[in-house]
Amino acid sequence: MAGNYDRTDLVWTSRGDYVIGHDGDLMDSEQDPLRSLVQEIKTRVGGDQGDWSVFPQIGANISDFVGEPNTKVTAEGMSTRINAALARNGFINTKDIKIKYIPVDREKILLRVSIKVAPTIANANTELLTLHGLYNYKENQVSFII
Repeated sequence: MAGNYDRTDLVWTSRGDYVIGHDGDLMDSEQDPLRSLVQEIKTRVGGDQGDWSVFPQIGANISDFVGEPNTKVTAEGMSTRINAALARNGFINTKDIKIKYIPVDREKILLRVSIKVAPTIANANTELLTLHGLYNYKENQVSFII
């Protein structure tokens, strides 16, 4: 059975800025408990260890693959790093993580990160959360696609 990953956290932008709600207070993810999971996945996949001084172990370090050829071996190495980053400190159970990759061109690889989640009333009975990220070797950046 999949883990329950419903959490409430502050909502932040892709640049790390907190979001102000309609009521003027800091917005949280109480109404969308999987948003917290999405935010943390993006932070871990797109970051390197040491980027966050409070949590220096956060990050997949896929920047280590800059300059490597866009091959299956490189993609599998990235997948292993992402899987480890998501499982670190018990954040997500490894059996709930599935990562697929598709080379798009010489400099880009599409990553699909799927997480099995326990369906709850709070998360609208969601069973699978999927994020798509495009990693650009040249720019060393993961852009998440909605």
